[in-house]
Amino acid sequence: MRALVLSDTHGMTRELRDVVDGTSFSAIFHCGDFCCDRAELPFAPTGIVRGDCDAARDVPEEQVVAWGGFRVLLTHGHRYRVKETLLPLKYRALEVGANLVLFGHSHVPLATMEDGVLLVNPGSLAAPRRFPRPTYAVLEAEGTTVRVTFYDAKGMAVDELGGTFNLSPTP
Repeated sequence: MRALVLSDTHGMTRELRDVVDGTSFSAIFHCGDFCCDRAELPFAPTGIVRGDCDAARDVPEEQVVAWGGFRVLLTHGHRYRVKETLLPLKYRALEVGANLVLFGHSHVPLATMEDGVLLVNPGSLAAPRRFPRPTYAVLEAEGTTVRVTFYDAKGMAVDELGGTFNLSPTP
């Protein structure tokens, strides 16, 4: 199973279309700050959450969804202070029984394992921070293994980011 993970696109619908076109995914997740009318998104997201810059009140701030045999916490991250620490986000994942967290807000691409919870921030297609290129992430799940690959806006793999992680299955 393959999932596309995006965040902090800030109205860049053309760039989103370029990323989505020509590739198939079992799921598409947007971690907030899409900053456009939801109907303008060039895909139907499996999961989408509202970021601190989004006006769409019909979009939840947080979701827990199933994907690839995992329990996924989807959030923007601003309510968990992700620019300072990942600890509140990890605790929230443990609280809801999630073993995979997809989040944004910091615009910094990241894939790290914390106490059995895989935390993934795809970075930003609009305004990258602490990394020189705009990014998004692709997750590939097989059994209890998740491979996280980051790509730049031109679709080129970013080899210095990502990795392969083993997660415990969710009950």
